[in-house]
Amino acid sequence: MKTAVVLTVKNEARLLRPNLLYHLGLGIDRVFVYFDHTTDNGPETIADLKNVQAQNSVSAEQYSDLPFLKKFWSNAEEHHTARQCLNTYDALQQCKQEGIDWLVSLDADELFITRNKGQQTLTDFFNAEITENYDVIRLPTLEMVNRKMAYQNVMAEETLFKKQKNFKSRFDRIYRKLYNPYTKKHITTSYWLGHTMGKAAINVHSDLIPFNVHRYQKHNGDKPREKKAGNILHYHLYDFEDFLKKYRNFKNRSITYLSGNQINSLKSLWIKLVNDPQHDKASLKNYYKKNIHYNKKELARLHKTRVFNILKRKEEAVVQITKPKEVLRD
Repeated sequence: MKTAVVLTVKNEARLLRPNLLYHLGLGIDRVFVYFDHTTDNGPETIADLKNVQAQNSVSAEQYSDLPFLKKFWSNAEEHHTARQCLNTYDALQQCKQEGIDWLVSLDADELFITRNKGQQTLTDFFNAEITENYDVIRLPTLEMVNRKMAYQNVMAEETLFKKQKNFKSRFDRIYRKLYNPYTKKHITTSYWLGHTMGKAAINVHSDLIPFNVHRYQKHNGDKPREKKAGNILHYHLYDFEDFLKKYRNFKNRSITYLSGNQINSLKSLWIKLVNDPQHDKASLKNYYKKNIHYNKKELARLHKTRVFNILKRKEEAVVQITKPKEVLRD
């Protein structure tokens, strides 16, 4: 059983090498890295790593003769997610040539784990039963809790992750109030700030193409056979410098998703805020500290209900995961 990971990255030098070292240490056989308009030294940081193939994003023209990929090559200039889907498709073709069985498609701030508790090898995860019966393994997201303002190597340091966005009990629900300096009002939102759609491991032997960066479909449009297992660890807005980098990268991107839907209001606010010359780095750092970073009070709310903050939660909000730290330490 051979496995691979594919990543499309832009200016992710802080995360890229630890990400690849973790996945290679996990036992992944091959990593495909596509640099998408990168201007940092990301390529140099991984140049010495074996079993890593790095290149720029594929051109839209490379697959413009394939009508089933038109949604992506026709939107590749405007939408980075369209380029990401083309890159994943390109990696799938290379996996077929190299005899790779499963491909996991990720971002640079995401790590694949087989279990969020306990240990499980890649061989046991991608066992014969799964290989035979499923086209896609859906990997639900666990979102990192950013307990520091700055990390040296977040993937080797942080071990606390949010388990879920929604809770059955209204007493277990967790909200945050984030300040909008333009309206001078607070926005009440979930404690979960990143995506909840997860990512996927793709059976290379199935006839699959991307539907978007989170989902896949059969070449003929049929729904694939899916199984939910494992997780994605999402290091979303993990510290102040990442907050700046992320929304500076978004400055010139489309205000809509590839689906045509508008980007959410928080994302719009933070793109505007980070790129506004009226806000210097000191004021942005203060904003991040007050609104996004988890202080002691915010951390306490992850373990208690909202009723006087003293009752124990019925549903766990967070989980400790040490696997990345263990792999990167070895």
